[in-house]
Amino acid sequence: MLLPPFLASCTKDSPGPEVPFDGNVIVIGAGAAGLYAADILRIKGIDVTVLEANPQAGGRVRSLRNQTDVQYQTFSKASQADFTLELGAEVIYGSNSSWGKIISDLRIPTVELNPSAPRYILDNVAKKSADWNADNDFNAVQSFVTNLSNYTGGNSMQTAAGVSARAEALLNSQVGNFYGSTADRVGAGGVAESIKLVTRDNKQLTTLANPFQDVLLSRFNAILPSTKFNTVVKTIDWSGDLITITDTNGEKHTAKKVIVTVPISILKSGSITFSPSLPSLSTSPMANFGMDPALRLILDFKSNFWGLDSSFIWGGTTIPQYFNSGLGRSRFFRTLSLTVYGPKAQELSGLSDYNKVVSVLAELDAIYEGQATRFIRRDLDNNNDNTNILYLLKDWTTDEFAKGGFSYPLAGATNQHRIEMATPLLDKLFFAGEATDFSGDAGSVSGALNSAVRVVEEVVKSILKK
Repeated sequence: MLLPPFLASCTKDSPGPEVPFDGNVIVIGAGAAGLYAADILRIKGIDVTVLEANPQAGGRVRSLRNQTDVQYQTFSKASQADFTLELGAEVIYGSNSSWGKIISDLRIPTVELNPSAPRYILDNVAKKSADWNADNDFNAVQSFVTNLSNYTGGNSMQTAAGVSARAEALLNSQVGNFYGSTADRVGAGGVAESIKLVTRDNKQLTTLANPFQDVLLSRFNAILPSTKFNTVVKTIDWSGDLITITDTNGEKHTAKKVIVTVPISILKSGSITFSPSLPSLSTSPMANFGMDPALRLILDFKSNFWGLDSSFIWGGTTIPQYFNSGLGRSRFFRTLSLTVYGPKAQELSGLSDYNKVVSVLAELDAIYEGQATRFIRRDLDNNNDNTNILYLLKDWTTDEFAKGGFSYPLAGATNQHRIEMATPLLDKLFFAGEATDFSGDAGSVSGALNSAVRVVEEVVKSILKK
């Protein structure tokens, strides 16, 4: 990925660090934003350390192949899927986006999703867009989605769209769940403003074989030796010239500048105590954004009954977003990746894993005439037919270092609120992460990467002006 000119002038023949700095920088969080920011600082010759709460890097970019949990091992052993399964981000939005460029620069093969491949559910029937073109309710939803960038009000998606009750689930899947919550919570104006700012193309891609998490680890492998894992930040004392960070083990870490890249849910929950407290300049804008419960469920089947050429299936009520994750990259098209945010994710989170799966199968059975239960793959090493359904679950709601999916604007939120959230404090505290991206890609891996470039520019400017 090419750096902006401001950040890219250092060469191997430079006599010393490009940015002379007798201090150090600590980056909190080894997700996409933290890794990228730290790597740029390293290239600039600045002493940088990353503190990561998890035992692995990647943040909410999490791939099945890298996990050691027994459930993951069981699924991998019994599943017929021969392609990458993602527990977090699973689609690249924009071939020339920040994320798309990294994957392109690493020459990683990708597969583009066909824009005509999605299915849409109405009345428990899933069909292609062309097959719904005479349906007024379907057209009302698609017209709103297509023209969303023109919306200028301060209402929720549901109020702004004003579609019939019959079409609400379809609307919710595309402009509620897609943006991290439900249509009655996501602000239409905030999303519309972001769409207008986007300069990348609208292509949607998946990697042919490489897990997303491995891509991050490969691209930023040079910063991993400077990363301290299993280091949960408890307090940040920025009252003096030197900032003191204390972790849950009681170890103290000091720096002249700190970049905070943790999810907005962590900041809003008070999981990290700041001394002095963050000013209203930082906290007030946060009230305009939510980060809801999130759940990813992967089911393996013995037969593809939803369509070999399908990609996304939109419009479910239990699961708003189904994804045919093997499309274009596998000889097995028998695995569905299911993603749900908001109240429904919270509801499912409270069920036993078995009952989660049963409720999903019930919805699929209603749409596909009982084929989900008939063809669901089971663990042959477990003879209990009532509990041996093969599934893979990642509940981001209960992940103590994520506490949900990704940020989304509430009704009335504006891009200016994201700018305010990202504003540095006294040239000591700096903020990055997808929620602070104000270039149009908030809520995505590209948004996290964009914020890293921006925050490093802020840090460097704060050093040079002295």
